Amino acid sequence: MQRIYVADSVPMAWHMANVLEHQGIQALVKNDRLYSVAGAVPINECMPEVWIRNDLDYIRAGRIIKEFESSAIIEEPDWWCRACAEVNAGNFDLCWNCQTERLASSDAD
Repeated sequence: MQRIYVADSVPMAWHMANVLEHQGIQALVKNDRLYSVAGAVPINECMPEVWIRNDLDYIRAGRIIKEFESSAIIEEPDWWCRACAEVNAGNFDLCWNCQTERLASSDAD
């Protein structure tokens, strides 16, 4: 068993473990309940960790995590609602103000 990932948060550790499990790699989350002792214990010792059960999956798991992290960085630009002219964050598919759907960039042409 080897540690493959140290997460910033418990939900991210579980999400990464689920991503690996979905790819057929058995994963285990450790330290997911140590957030309450952060400060009393050095922070690097209580961060949630993802471990893989089979050492032979280490390289493949590392590639999956690297691919996931690189795809998560892409940010959409803010957009204007065509119905109410409100500015919306790029990750919204509906206007927060009037719930009008965002136009796809190909629809705007």
